[in-house]
Amino acid sequence: REAHNTVNMLAQKRAVAPTTTRVLSTPAFTSRPISRRCAVVRASTETKPAPSSTSASAASAELVPDTEFSITKVSYGSILTPIGVGLLTYGFGAFFQLLPGADLSSLMLIYGFPISVLGFALSYAQLKPVPCKTTKAAFELRESQMTDIQKQVREDVTRYRYGDEQHLDEALDKIFRFNKPNGVPRKLCPILRGVREEVVDGMYTLVLEFQSAMDMAKWEERQPKFQSFFGPGVVAKLTQVEGGVDVALIADGTGAGRGGAEKKDALPPLLPGLKPRQQK
Repeated sequence: REAHNTVNMLAQKRAVAPTTTRVLSTPAFTSRPISRRCAVVRASTETKPAPSSTSASAASAELVPDTEFSITKVSYGSILTPIGVGLLTYGFGAFFQLLPGADLSSLMLIYGFPISVLGFALSYAQLKPVPCKTTKAAFELRESQMTDIQKQVREDVTRYRYGDEQHLDEALDKIFRFNKPNGVPRKLCPILRGVREEVVDGMYTLVLEFQSAMDMAKWEERQPKFQSFFGPGVVAKLTQVEGGVDVALIADGTGAGRGGAEKKDALPPLLPGLKPRQQK
C-alpha cells in the first residue's frame, strides 16, 4: 500500500508541473500588446506641431463684432407700435373706468390711435438689414482704403429701409435694365442676402452676396457696369457660388473715390421729365 501511495503522489506532481509552467509563461505573451500600445501613444504625441501659415490664416479670418450703434439700425415700427397699442389699451380701460385716469382717457385715445397706425404701417413697409461679416484685417483697412461708395453701400444695406422692395433696387435696375430693351425680366432680379468685408491681395474688399437664378453669362456681360456704377477706385470681380453670385468690390489702391466730401441732396426737377437738380 505504501508503494502504491508513493506512485500516486509522483503521478500527481507530474500532472501539476506542466500547468504551473503554462501559467508562468502567460505574462510573456501579454507584455507584447502593451508595448505596441505605448508605441502608438508616443507616435501620436510627437505629431502635434502645426504650420505657422494656418495660424496666420485663422487670424486673418477672425470676425469682428459690429458694435457701432445707429438709430437707423432700430426698427421704428417696433418702437411706435407698442407705444400706440399701450396708449389705446389704457385709454379704453380708463374710459370705461376699469383703470384710473378717466380724465386723460380721451387724450390717450387721440394720440394712441395715429401712433399705432403709423407703427403698423412702418412695420409693414420696412426692409430688414442684411447681415454683415467683417474680418479683423478688413476692419483695420477701413479708414485707409475704403472708398466713399463702398462705405455708403455698407451703411445702406445694414440699416432698416422703408418703402423699398429690396436692397440696391435702383442700382440693380440701372445695371440689368429690368423689362427694358437689351435687359432681363424683372422676375430674374437678384436678391441681396448679405455682405462681407475681407481682404483680397492686401486690399479692402466689400463682397455683395446675391441670390440669383440668372445665367453667369449675363452677369459677366455686365461686369463693366458694376465697376463703373460702384466706382471709381474699385475693381469689380464676379464669382459664381452655390445658389447665386458674389460681387467683390476690391479697392484698387489709387485713392480714387476717397474725397470724403458729403454729397448734397438733389432738388426736385423744375418740370416733369427733367433731371433732378443738384445743390451747389
